[in-house]
Amino acid sequence: MRRQFLIAAALLLGACSQEAATPPASDAPLIADQPAAAEPVNQVAQKAPPEDPAEPVPVPAQPVVASPAPAPAVQPPAAERDARLVGIWVNEDIINSGGGDFASYTTVMTMELYPDGRVVQYTESIGGGGDWSYDGGRTIDFDGQWRANGQTLYVYAAPLPDFTPAATYSFSGEYLVTQSDMGRLIWQRRG
Repeated sequence: MRRQFLIAAALLLGACSQEAATPPASDAPLIADQPAAAEPVNQVAQKAPPEDPAEPVPVPAQPVVASPAPAPAVQPPAAERDARLVGIWVNEDIINSGGGDFASYTTVMTMELYPDGRVVQYTESIGGGGDWSYDGGRTIDFDGQWRANGQTLYVYAAPLPDFTPAATYSFSGEYLVTQSDMGRLIWQRRG
């Protein structure tokens, strides 16, 4: 069947020659990466001369070479969003020291997932002790688009070539639990 398709495609493109086409000896499908028995890989399918001499004979512009079709990109269906994810989610990491010189350091990651597919994730860090304090301000980690299919959260923003899996997710009561290269994170809804 594939051999017939390749021959038909070549005929539609106007490929022809003075010589008649010689079909492969076997009925095995012709695979572009593997030559058929006793045939060169780049052989062009050819059309026999017309029976009616008044019929014009098309002249081939370039040989038709079979090549494998590119694999489709893996991506979630267009605009698929899990409505349970829409909102503002916060993950807090608090470190407190023990002993006489008490100090505390808090990192808050916020992920805002909008119904129109926009996602913004940012981090804020603050800390302090007896005679010092730190405020790292807000750092934007990601600003782009999101999709989800009920198990995987996909994100897209330049320089990513397409939507990319960012994390798997599930819900535990009112909490969002994600698993990614950052490990297991538990998020609380704030909006």
